[in-house]
Amino acid sequence: MRVLMIGVLVLLYCGKTVHAQESFDFAANKKSLTIKSTIEPITIDGDLIEETWLRSIKHSDFYQQSPLDGVLAEKITEVQLAYDDNNLYIAATLYDDDDYVINTLKRDNFGQGDQFAVVIDPQNQKANGFAFGVNVAGAPTEALMSPDDVDDGWDNKWKVKTKTYPDRWTVEMAIPFKTLRFKSDNTVWGINFYREEPSINQQHVWSPVPRQFDGIDIGYFGELRWTEPPQSSGKNIAVIPYVSARIDNEPLNSPSQDFDITAGLDAKIALTTGLNLDLTVNPDFSQVDVDRQVTNLTRFNIFFPERRQFFLENADIFNGFGQFANSPFYSRRIGLDPSGNTVPILFGGRLTGNINQKMRIGAFSIQTADNEITNAQNYSALSGQHAIGKRSNVKAFFLSRQAFDGTESIRNDYGRNAGGEINLSTDDGVWQGQLGYVHSFKDGFSGKNKHLYGRVSYTGQQFRTFLFIQNLGENYYADMGFNARLNNFNPATNSIERIGYTQIGNMLDYYIYPEGGAVNFHWSGLENFVVINEGTGLNDWYTRLRHFIFFRNTSQLRFRLNNNFVDLIFPFALTETPLPVDEYNMTEFNIQYVSDQRKLFNFELFSVYGQFYNGTKFTNILDVNYRIQPWARFSVGIEQNNISLPDPYGSLNLTLANTSAEINFSTSLFWTTFLQYNTQSKDFNVNSRIQWRYSPMSDLFLVYTDNYIVDGKFGPKNRSLVLKVNYWLGI
Repeated sequence: MRVLMIGVLVLLYCGKTVHAQESFDFAANKKSLTIKSTIEPITIDGDLIEETWLRSIKHSDFYQQSPLDGVLAEKITEVQLAYDDNNLYIAATLYDDDDYVINTLKRDNFGQGDQFAVVIDPQNQKANGFAFGVNVAGAPTEALMSPDDVDDGWDNKWKVKTKTYPDRWTVEMAIPFKTLRFKSDNTVWGINFYREEPSINQQHVWSPVPRQFDGIDIGYFGELRWTEPPQSSGKNIAVIPYVSARIDNEPLNSPSQDFDITAGLDAKIALTTGLNLDLTVNPDFSQVDVDRQVTNLTRFNIFFPERRQFFLENADIFNGFGQFANSPFYSRRIGLDPSGNTVPILFGGRLTGNINQKMRIGAFSIQTADNEITNAQNYSALSGQHAIGKRSNVKAFFLSRQAFDGTESIRNDYGRNAGGEINLSTDDGVWQGQLGYVHSFKDGFSGKNKHLYGRVSYTGQQFRTFLFIQNLGENYYADMGFNARLNNFNPATNSIERIGYTQIGNMLDYYIYPEGGAVNFHWSGLENFVVINEGTGLNDWYTRLRHFIFFRNTSQLRFRLNNNFVDLIFPFALTETPLPVDEYNMTEFNIQYVSDQRKLFNFELFSVYGQFYNGTKFTNILDVNYRIQPWARFSVGIEQNNISLPDPYGSLNLTLANTSAEINFSTSLFWTTFLQYNTQSKDFNVNSRIQWRYSPMSDLFLVYTDNYIVDGKFGPKNRSLVLKVNYWLGI
């Protein structure tokens, strides 16, 4: 096929262009430092006046990582390290003027702005690690790291403070060894330091990282050497109980209000230096951000991200299988129904971590209660990955959903998946390959029950490409996973018909990095995605040409030309009169502009015009943001889709609007309000949340949610008010 030939030719051509990063040798310039102990008490206040900091070595000479790499950074950053029996201490001095960019005071919002982070791999195996970051205003972020994922859903205790001066800002961190979990005989750790410098739109790192990778890429850490390795800190156990009071009201069904008080707890137990057990009893997720609504103009379901912290932590060990959105594991299948409504979770446990330097495992079992829609369910999983070399691994997993009637399992009501992957990579991460297989087990379905996939990619400085192929049989089920295309709705029969398919895709990107001037880099690309249905042949062929310009002032200008061929095998019920079965060839052009994100007022404009089946579509999206630095952010977004179709299919005008207000009273007290209006789903909803971190890792939440119907008449559908308090008790 043409798409396959394009991908093969691209890979062959890129193979001829593989070269070292110009004249810079990243491996040879890998950095190393030695840390010394201190007996002096260090007060974490951002003021680096302790004798330890006055006499310890300052490590500087940071490298630029983006938009250029392998050259020394323009602005000076100095880091210092020390340790005692309990903590690793890090001090940083970042020289700059005082025109800082501060996007928020909320924790776990590491992104654009003046920021600093340290990333640590205590095992020095490039398999997983820890990241600790802070912005100039002192808002902290912590995350777990793996070669393919940064998990900012992880929370743990540590301390950080910042302080600003006319010509610099300083950072002071204390990271407990209990938080890091390590083996006491390991004398060399992996480490790197990262600085976000928005005034010149650059990223700086201490140990150099090629610009085609993320600045905290775990494969390019420097070395932290210990003359006397710290000792293990013993037990690391935390119990987090909560109490929640809730008032619910459904005016359409009953004028009365329901009042309920619930309690539950989570526990975090470090079984070994690398293995962790998480337990939960009657968990409550009422404080979690609401889903962002979308306009769906496709024939398939939309993927919504997970937002619940229990499922975010260490999630990559379970959800890192499959291709794109075709994943055998999708945590939103647990404790949520297809509409996103809560299904009560009774209890659960999760075991994750390393059992040795090469082997990482994950296992969980979660029990949900029955309700009016479904029986009680048990969801269980077992996953493992074994490292090969520096960046390669072999992975395997088993997933099981089992229905229960009381305490008895329902014999024929189950769904299971088993499979594995091999992921190969060169030591520098430039060439990668993947081969995976998933088998589904479901009562009454055999044959055509497999998901087979493979991928090869090249990530160079200028050329980047991938070629992938996957096949899913019509009897492949993933009860704990996500797949958008297997289920096809036929409005003529008002039924779902399952159709297996093969998908092939490839991409070619080319980057140009001008030296100096207004542009940081140009990004041009070609994409092809082909879907071939079992029995009917070619179903979709999507081709995109694009050119993006990233400016030095953080603004962006993006152009895309898209062509989509669709063989519609069932009518498409987008309007009251479904579009007929036919072949459609659609071309559209879009332009997107993102203004300077450093400005207090910034915006994004996105416009699309072109063919839409047998008609036309004109889409306009505008997002406007205003920041009162550092304590407030306000945004307004509106999306308008105007679809014109010939008679008798009619026209469609869809509006999606949202507005949000975030008030940060301090780095521990926040108030966020989010409003959404969607004419496609005929919904208007309000979500307002106050969070007070009254003690380390302990929070009080007050959450108000209100949903309205906007179909014909405007009226309340349901509303709730929740007060929740949790407390982190370390043992």
